[in-house]
Amino acid sequence: MKRLGHLRAPVYTDLRLTIPAREALEALPDNVCLATWTPSGPRYAVTLVRPPVGLVVVRFVNGTSDTGLRLDSEPEYPCECPAAWYEHGSWVPCPEAGCGFALMWCEAGFVPGWRVCLGGHASQLSGDGRRAERMVSHDAAMLRATRPVGAR
Repeated sequence: MKRLGHLRAPVYTDLRLTIPAREALEALPDNVCLATWTPSGPRYAVTLVRPPVGLVVVRFVNGTSDTGLRLDSEPEYPCECPAAWYEHGSWVPCPEAGCGFALMWCEAGFVPGWRVCLGGHASQLSGDGRRAERMVSHDAAMLRATRPVGAR
């Protein structure tokens, strides 16, 4: 599947990652994880092109509002709670067969939960944000809504 050049890969910042989650992200093409060291440990900025399967998005309730990523095969973080549905949606791969690009927010003028992938496929997030359904009939409208500035 070809990536559309005018759509920029999303960058998520101030993330806490387990080592297996970071390795899963970096194992896929074009994903980049950059660490910034803080007194409470590393925080990552992730440029997401293809999300790996099995990521769990969490929030911490220990006095911070940090977002964390771990694999579903790992134990829970201490003090973790589920992230909001729309935060889960940022880490769901495109459901189009053979695509798998990251889904990006694209709700302007549409219904909450609409996403477009880096390949230009329109999708709607599920109510819990953990999966997406392809909306082939909306592809043309999504591509018009995300066209480069100055393009006709």
